[in-house]
Amino acid sequence: MNKITNKDYFLPVIEALNGIKLLSSGTTKPMLIRGICKSSLEKNDYVVKYYKSPRMSVESSCRELIASFIAMELELNVPEPVLISVSAEFVGSLKGKDGYQVAYDSIGLNFGCKYLTDSGLMEMIYNQDLNSGQYEQAEHIFAFDTFISNVDRRIDKQNMLSDGETILIFDHELAFGFVFDLFQNPTPWIIRDTDREWIQNHFFFFKLKQNRHNFVNFVQSLEAIDDAFWQKVESLLPTVWKTLQLETIKNNLSSIVLHKDIFLKELYKILK
Repeated sequence: MNKITNKDYFLPVIEALNGIKLLSSGTTKPMLIRGICKSSLEKNDYVVKYYKSPRMSVESSCRELIASFIAMELELNVPEPVLISVSAEFVGSLKGKDGYQVAYDSIGLNFGCKYLTDSGLMEMIYNQDLNSGQYEQAEHIFAFDTFISNVDRRIDKQNMLSDGETILIFDHELAFGFVFDLFQNPTPWIIRDTDREWIQNHFFFFKLKQNRHNFVNFVQSLEAIDDAFWQKVESLLPTVWKTLQLETIKNNLSSIVLHKDIFLKELYKILK
């Protein structure tokens, strides 16, 4: 997975050409589309999450993209993020089909990702046995979700697929849940009692609690989420997506990185 801080990285902007179908799973009613990259002119299939669909907005689109960028920087596996340009012409091609109205309401830039057609990817079974590679990924995913306050990778809604070796994570519109807090945690590197409930409902919580775990390397890697990273993020985000939430997210995560040694202890503490 390419990192956004790599010199050759660019965020693909995809011109939507035709809608294929609404995907049955997902609260946000994502749509599978055919699109063409404006830079490479390559055509591929993509999943678009319209910013006017249920639970989506420009803010949640921004959160999706930032979470993907962080995951890439920390070498977690996510579908390649893209911006989907929805035009009036594309919307016209959907007239009379499912998804027409939400596409009509979402003309402009939307969050999307490259569609993965690999039939070997399947949902995981809760508390299943994991091989050593999967277990290390599970540790990193748990720590990642705690770092970004992602409440939405739950026992009943995993938002993951695996081929038996690699674990792919997706759906991060509810990440950075602290942006909704009436009273912000003044020490976000310390896990509050109010956060324990959603953390204990994480898909991997009891699997990790039942075994040894090592978060040292992952927490050390958080140093990559630095000023240079955030500068690149801001350069890639569409202007209309840069709301007040962006600064809140940046400040919260930067403070955790600054106190990462304490955050490491907190990860161990929550799993005792």
